[in-house]
Amino acid sequence: MGHEQMELYRACYRSKIKWDNMRLPLPDEIDKTLLRIRRINRRAGVTGALLLVDQHIIQVLEGYTGPVLDTVYCVMNDPRLHDIEGIIHEPADYRLFPNSLMFFRDLTDGIAASRHAELRPLLDHPGEVTRDEAYLALSHFAKELREGRMTNDMLMI
Repeated sequence: MGHEQMELYRACYRSKIKWDNMRLPLPDEIDKTLLRIRRINRRAGVTGALLLVDQHIIQVLEGYTGPVLDTVYCVMNDPRLHDIEGIIHEPADYRLFPNSLMFFRDLTDGIAASRHAELRPLLDHPGEVTRDEAYLALSHFAKELREGRMTNDMLMI
């Protein structure tokens, strides 16, 4: 296997939720989707995080380039999402979420964002989220995971 295939890659995007294509109430839709994503990611060696922000989701995917781009392609064809904006697309030196098949956090209540300034841009920007803002927010959760401050039921890896 050539070196370029072994390089880690990170993709992060934001997309709007297409509510009329949701078949289940949102919490059930999310649970079902997370189960599916984690099963696929386990096989593909992909890790990452999914943040629910009001009308949007922000997702980061990390792993070898091929599987990450395959996953992005699947996402782009998900009928439940539209207006997909790329935020980060680049080779990565390490994984932010090495042990999370898909870390999930619901930020819709605004509580976390009111406590942590670095999460605020995710909620405040109807416009685009910049690469730096995304990295700040993702690093916040990555650090929280590393420090093991979360209880097991919050982790739900």
